Amino acid sequence: MYNLYSLLNFGEDVYISDNVVIKNPKLMSIGSHVAIDDYFYCTVGVKIGSYCHISSHVSVVGGKTAYLEMGDFSHLAAGAKLIVYGDENLGEGLVSPVVPAQYRDKMVGGKIIVGAFVSVLTNAVISPGVTIGEGALVAANSFVRSDIPAWEIWGGTPAYFIKKRKRDIMVQQARELGYEY
Repeated sequence: MYNLYSLLNFGEDVYISDNVVIKNPKLMSIGSHVAIDDYFYCTVGVKIGSYCHISSHVSVVGGKTAYLEMGDFSHLAAGAKLIVYGDENLGEGLVSPVVPAQYRDKMVGGKIIVGAFVSVLTNAVISPGVTIGEGALVAANSFVRSDIPAWEIWGGTPAYFIKKRKRDIMVQQARELGYEY
């Protein structure tokens, strides 16, 4: 299991597989009842709420100046990719973190927010600067390039609105677990 004491802070009942890469552990804060599975790769600062799960082969990239916030009861399914901060790729410069700054393309993003009760499903890709509103769901294999409103289901490439997501049962069950909502 990953050395939890290298993290900024963490709650109780936290499991992090041995096969994860956390490039900046001192920038990671984890709530209680959290599991992070094999082959999670993270280069950004992260705040993870309680009752969260990060499945296998999830990547969260953007460097140590970037930041991901995951609300309580949120979930990143297998293979999800969150590009928190990166090159705009419009040809205004070279692209690669090893290119000197004065020759680099414009950088975009810096923060991704995944609200409470959010599910980002298998192989979804989230672009820099996106906020996924509370209770939203991103369907498998979707490409999200703009904010998603609370309690909506979005899917496709690029992602588009599909329908509203039910809220009441999820919130009630969270309350039964002691979550103040």
